[in-house]
Amino acid sequence: MLDILLTYFKLVFSEVWSLCLMMSPYLLLGMLVSSLISMFINSRFILKHIGGKDFLSVFKSTVFGVPIPLCSCGVIPVAATLRDAGASKGSTISFLVSTPQTGVDSIFLTYGMLGPVFALFRPMAAFISGLFSGLIINRLDEEKHDHPIADIHANLKQESFSERLKKGVKYGFYTLPADIVAPLFQGLIVAAIIAVFIPPDFIAQYFSSDSPIMLFMMLLVSLPVYVCATASVPIGLALMSKGISAGAVFVFLMAGPATNAASINVVKNILGKKTMYYYLGLISSTAILFGFILDSFFSIIPPIMSAHEYDHSMDGNGTLILTVAFLLILANSYFFSFISNGKEVDKKTSSNFKKEFSILVQGMTCSHCKESVESAVLSCKGVEDISVDLATGDVIVSGNNFDESLIKEKIINRGFSVNI
Repeated sequence: MLDILLTYFKLVFSEVWSLCLMMSPYLLLGMLVSSLISMFINSRFILKHIGGKDFLSVFKSTVFGVPIPLCSCGVIPVAATLRDAGASKGSTISFLVSTPQTGVDSIFLTYGMLGPVFALFRPMAAFISGLFSGLIINRLDEEKHDHPIADIHANLKQESFSERLKKGVKYGFYTLPADIVAPLFQGLIVAAIIAVFIPPDFIAQYFSSDSPIMLFMMLLVSLPVYVCATASVPIGLALMSKGISAGAVFVFLMAGPATNAASINVVKNILGKKTMYYYLGLISSTAILFGFILDSFFSIIPPIMSAHEYDHSMDGNGTLILTVAFLLILANSYFFSFISNGKEVDKKTSSNFKKEFSILVQGMTCSHCKESVESAVLSCKGVEDISVDLATGDVIVSGNNFDESLIKEKIINRGFSVNI
């Protein structure tokens, strides 16, 4: 029995290692481009452009959302910040729909593992679905929205090029890897298990791979499950190797990152129950539509690259070096992010403000969650300083004459839960 378990463990490990060799060059390139985007497009820039309840604001929200490497755990607090600052429901929804589906890192990875058709089709579908969803929500929404968006970063000083360069490199090779490392390896393990344990002809035996029913089955699986845009790619590759159609896999790539049980609940809290139903309906319908279009396309023109036809093997010392560098970056980001969080809390608790308030915030999973909590609390009158430990959820607020109940309300409105 032990020998059998050891054999399967070796097979799964070998599959995970092969996937790492395949994805490392593309994800490293994606991290580099993410660094450049972070240098020139920040939250203040985005907030400035998506405040109105019109076509242009929804269009800009979608354009900003497609390349930004945010998965559903990170996009929710950012969207809550946008909404809190005055963005319309349509702009918020377009950002929520388009952003988690793609990101420059996942686009490069999609090209490397699934081929150029998927790599082009994925951001195009994210853009169209985000734009369409935002316009529909604004059309259906009866809320009056005639005030300009608040600049919640108005007091921030302008940064020099060297400061932006440092921040960009830190984001691309430290913050972003720390955000994706856990879901990425969860996705790799799931993909490896599918590859090892599911027989190659399993789907062909029990299902018709080109049946529209497969699209709906994949949608039902995707809606409640959390998977980030990057982690969904190796899973999609494994599913295609077992006979799942390209369109059904695309439904997973589109709906999986855009929704999960937690994000659906947060959308209900920040935008209302009616908008939540619209949000789910729009994602579901557009995912099925684009899945059907992709299957129809591949029925006429065979895939240029697919899980069956494309040779993903990458030999040579260069790939091995890139893979080792990629894994070291992930390990550094994962372990030292928690250490730095703890040091930051210890440093700031020595402040001498008249009033301190400790609170436990639940639901923070990435750096964007942390930034969302910080911006929410700092917007409260009387707050002078805040320390947030992402690992434990401990938040310490310092200042003078601030309203504790307002702080809790602000954090809850960002989609988190609180305990004193």
